[in-house]
Amino acid sequence: MNAVSPKPRIRVRADGTFPDQPSMMALTGFSGRAYDAGRWDTPEMVNWTPPLTDSTDEVLDSRDAVTRRARDLVRNNPIISGAIDRRAESVVGANIRVESQPAFELIGQNADWADAWATNVENLFEVWGKDPRNLCDAQMHSQFGGLVDTAYRHWWVDGEAAATIKLIPATKSRIGAKFETAIDIIDPDRISNPNGAADYTVLQNGNTLIGGIEYDKNNAAVAYHIRKSHPSQMNGMTDVFTWVRVRRFGRTGKPLFVHAFKRNRADQKKGISRFVAAIKRIKMFDRYDDAELEAALLNSVMAASVTSNGTTQDVAEMLAPAGGEAESAAIARMSYRTEHPIRTDRIRTLHLLDSEKYELHRAEHPSQNYPDFQASGLRQFASNFGLSYAQVSQNWADINYSSARAMLNEIWRGLLHDRTLFTQAFCTPIYSAFLEEAVARGMVQIPGGPLNYYVWRSELTMCEWMGPGRGSVDPLKEGQANEFEYNMGVADLDSIGAQYGRDPRKTLRKQARDRKFRESLGLPEYQPLKTGGPQGDEAQPTKAEMEDAE
Repeated sequence: MNAVSPKPRIRVRADGTFPDQPSMMALTGFSGRAYDAGRWDTPEMVNWTPPLTDSTDEVLDSRDAVTRRARDLVRNNPIISGAIDRRAESVVGANIRVESQPAFELIGQNADWADAWATNVENLFEVWGKDPRNLCDAQMHSQFGGLVDTAYRHWWVDGEAAATIKLIPATKSRIGAKFETAIDIIDPDRISNPNGAADYTVLQNGNTLIGGIEYDKNNAAVAYHIRKSHPSQMNGMTDVFTWVRVRRFGRTGKPLFVHAFKRNRADQKKGISRFVAAIKRIKMFDRYDDAELEAALLNSVMAASVTSNGTTQDVAEMLAPAGGEAESAAIARMSYRTEHPIRTDRIRTLHLLDSEKYELHRAEHPSQNYPDFQASGLRQFASNFGLSYAQVSQNWADINYSSARAMLNEIWRGLLHDRTLFTQAFCTPIYSAFLEEAVARGMVQIPGGPLNYYVWRSELTMCEWMGPGRGSVDPLKEGQANEFEYNMGVADLDSIGAQYGRDPRKTLRKQARDRKFRESLGLPEYQPLKTGGPQGDEAQPTKAEMEDAE
């Protein structure tokens, strides 16, 4: 009777690896993982074991170090500083404005009411935000656009933006103020646990303290602890270790504190710098860039040396008097040339001693591929910042109409995405707080009375924020495209005006005033631009279009 061969036994560890990896490979030809990214037996993966951490701990453990380095790069690296400027200019700009869009159907009103109501609210908000005394700012430093610009820079560099919404009564410095609502931008560094309390401390009210923020049992932020001074301020400060607790919402639901950050993972409690993934590479690139600049400077400096064939004793005899009675012949010649130099325009002639040789030396450049390396690095940084290489490098040499148009369309989606996330998290709560005061003061009417504001708060505070426009590469072509889309019914004046960062209603009012002014001067109205030329299949491409196609 033939013996039955026993089946091979394969032992597997709890982590999924095999104690006898070669034997397993021999039996099955498989490493034990269905995905290459989960394998441990390749040179790329064997030592790659990043930690699997909680999203909050992941940020809190690295936040301070990352923020310090990010701010240092913005202060001292011209490329990074310029990239932050480009984003701020494109996403929020200096004149960001609100477009009120109340859900009028849900409160039983019609479109005409909504348009008149929104126009009044927008005008009041603009007066508040652009007051020449900067009364919208608690520190009276910036108008609303400047406050938003500062907050957005914190949002990108620090990963979070914060502000308190205060009611400041009229004082001597604020005499005549129509509104008491004022915004105080808070440095995110000041949001911290009082007196060094540990994270995840459970307070007497049952809330959990994490990173200076109180969370209720649903993990919703309900209050913030703000240090009165920055942690770095120690000298001459009387309130260094003093914190103020600010609730997120007041008793009526009015926003009192704004904390905006982009959440990349569930349960994330605080933000991290938006270009954290590029910081290490940027620093390495910065060091290489400095080395190249130093090498270039060294290469531009010409060093020289003088070589003598004589011995030290020979040189000493030529330079020293003989017996203290008379100078040597060499010294005599040098004295003569010093008193009677040979002069030639822009040329300096040297007189050497006997047996001396004059030589020039030039430093060698360490790398000849620096421009290509720099371009490669800038493209990586541009990708991390959501900008184009041309925007970061300010090099537009290789840009034509087609590439510029494609670049703008691609980049613009990311900028609008960031604008929506930031403005809805930071600007809309401020708009809600302003609107509540305007209603309480009787400047904004609510159907059924002011108390109905609290019934329809969500419907009345619906809004969008309009920042800078996308810009135009070829105004004629894009204007014709807008006209075509408008006549086809797939676009309206608001969507077209948004491309230019303008309010179409104000534009039409200005056109009406322009028309009356032209009539008063006896000038004819503007005539529509006639493009002419064959249409449809008979149309021929222009020379520029043919070059772009090539």
